[in-house]
This record gives sequence, C-alpha cells and structure tokens, in this order.
Amino acid sequence: MSRSLSLTQKNTELWQQYQNKKTQVPMLFPTEGSKALGVSEFELMLASPFSQYIGVQYKEVLKQFESFGQVESIVRNGLAVHEKTAQYHNLKLGEKMGLALNVGGLDLRFFMWRWQHMLAVTDTSNPDKLSYSIQFYDEQGAAIDKVYLRELTEDNIARWQDMIAQQFGTVSTDELTLTAPTALKGWQYKALSNDKCQELQQGWLGMTDVHQFHGLLQKLDIDRASSYRQAPAGMTQSLNIDAVAATFEQARDAQCSIMIFVGNSGIVQIQTGQVHTLKRIGDWFNILDKNETNFTLHLKDKGLAQAWCVKRPTKDGIVTCIEGFDRYGTSVFSVFGQRIEGTPELEAWQTIAADIATEYAEDSRVASDNHTAAIVSASAEQFA
Repeated sequence: MSRSLSLTQKNTELWQQYQNKKTQVPMLFPTEGSKALGVSEFELMLASPFSQYIGVQYKEVLKQFESFGQVESIVRNGLAVHEKTAQYHNLKLGEKMGLALNVGGLDLRFFMWRWQHMLAVTDTSNPDKLSYSIQFYDEQGAAIDKVYLRELTEDNIARWQDMIAQQFGTVSTDELTLTAPTALKGWQYKALSNDKCQELQQGWLGMTDVHQFHGLLQKLDIDRASSYRQAPAGMTQSLNIDAVAATFEQARDAQCSIMIFVGNSGIVQIQTGQVHTLKRIGDWFNILDKNETNFTLHLKDKGLAQAWCVKRPTKDGIVTCIEGFDRYGTSVFSVFGQRIEGTPELEAWQTIAADIATEYAEDSRVASDNHTAAIVSASAEQFA
C-alpha cells in the first residue's frame, strides 16, 4: 500500500521510537532501525530533526560534488556496506544510466531510473563531530547512496549549504507518496528447458565481453544464481560461505589487487586496489583500510545464502569472479582481479580463484533429473 508523507511536519513520534530502540542497541543504524519499526529508511530519516527534503533534481547535485574535494560515498544493501572516500571525477549522466569512472577512487555505475528523492541531513549538534550529507532514495524509500562532505572548510560548508538551499527552492509540494515496496520471495531455482539450457551454454561460451552476460540472462528470462547451476562445464563452482573470507585473506597475503563490487537498486560502487586490514566482528567480515586506501567494507557473510566462483570468456581470455547472493537470489557483492580492458586477467587472481574453487567447493547438483543441465557439444575445457 502506497504511503503519503508530510514534508511540513516532522514525525517526532517515529523519531523518538528510533531513539528508544537505539538505547537498547547503540549501533542500530537507520537501515536496520527502519526495518525494526516497519517503515522505509526514507520515512525514518525524513522524521529526523536534522533532515530536510530537497526534491528530485539529483543530477544537478551529483554534478556539483566534484567541486567539494574529498567526499565519502556509502553504498549498501541488506548484507554489505561499501564506504569510499575520494573525489568525484569523470561524471557522465544519461537518461537512464550514468557513471563516475575513477579506478581506485569513486568508481560508480548509476541506474538513474531508480533515483527519486533527496534528503539533506545536517547534524551540528556535536561541535566535535559535524556531519553534512546528501542522501538519495528510490521510489520505495530505500537508500541508494549517502554522500558525506569530508573537507570541512568554511568555503566548502558555505557552498554545500547554498546547494541545499537551491535544491530546497525547487520543492513545490507539501507531501509526497512512496510506492509500496514489492514483497520479496525466497529464491527458487529456475530450470531451463533442454533447448534453452543449450542456448545459455552456447551463448556463455560465445561471449567476448562480460557485459554481454546480462543480455543473455534477459533473453532467457533467468536469474544469475539459476544460470550458474546450468552453466557450461567448468564455468561455475558453488562454494561454501567460508570461501568469502578466505578470498579476501588470500588476496591480502598475495598482495593481489582486486575489484570489489557492491550495489543496490540504483547504484554499484567499485573499489580497486589491494586489501590490508581484515577483521571479523560477529557475523560481519570487515575490510578496514581507511588509512591505506580510504576504503571500508562491512560484509555480513554469514547471512549469505549462496557463493560462487564464476568464469566468463572474453576477447582477452577468461575473467573470473567470486560472487555472493542473499536468500532472495539478489547479488550482494562480487570480487574480480584488477583488470584493464584489453589485458588478460592477473595470474595471481587466477591462482587465488582456482584455490578457492577447489578448497571450498560445494556440491551444487539439483536432485531432480529435470534440473540436470544439458551439455553442449562445444567443450569448455579450453576455458578451464
């Protein structure tokens, strides 16, 4: 059911309920807090005394970020939080897609049709911990990206506040309506017919670019996790969840530069570089590299439902990734070896991925004979 929200009157009762819960769970962030209260994160943050609704002209705001120097972009989904501090560079925004291409810095891919609402959140209640952010949400009120001002000079703060005032001036309504969230269902394996399975495998082996994979899945109307169970021989290996932490540990030990992708409905953020400080805290596995690369990853690997090692052919040779899914079949993260288009995959990464696929292999066979993938005549051994 859609929900109408007032933009002129704060829901102080909702905000107080959140504060009460935080006294019991001090590290209850808005994403988890909103779920506990049965509201969207946007609705919860709109109730904050520190927030201000600033409309829908998100492209105009994104275009201004580069002028503020170092900013921190926090992208998260249900099981991963990807935090990177760097400067916006090479921003290109189209009607539906966009990107900020800066390998090793803020490297972003935007799905603009999902972007809807902006909040400016300005908390100056603690002089020792000033916080200025612009937060972006989708049509259902789920957070897409949160961008924090990190160079707190007088000039930056003044121009940031001017930007907020300018956007606030574009708001011409006293209320807005959020779309009712889609009810999520647990992932179910989707078996292709023999003909369609053969088409998947032939298309897979015929790829010359990893980006062709999405189109192949769309054509066959199949999700990623189901396709991995019906892939050509040698192209995928199901892993147990311990493989996730081991992948990062081996990359650290080998000083292998990797690419870590985390996304949600409206954005994917990519960190490229070596990893250094790894630490487990409860169910979360963490990369704490602010001192080295201004990067932090919090990954609730124990909440993952599936993990895979996946190989795809390209014109430059095989490209390998480790990917994890939640219980809804949604991709939570993926890791590749650092690679520039036109060059082959790093040998160090190939070694790591091969070791992980062997040591942490899990039987992914489906019991029903109807789910047994047909094997195409073209051999995949050349790609193994």
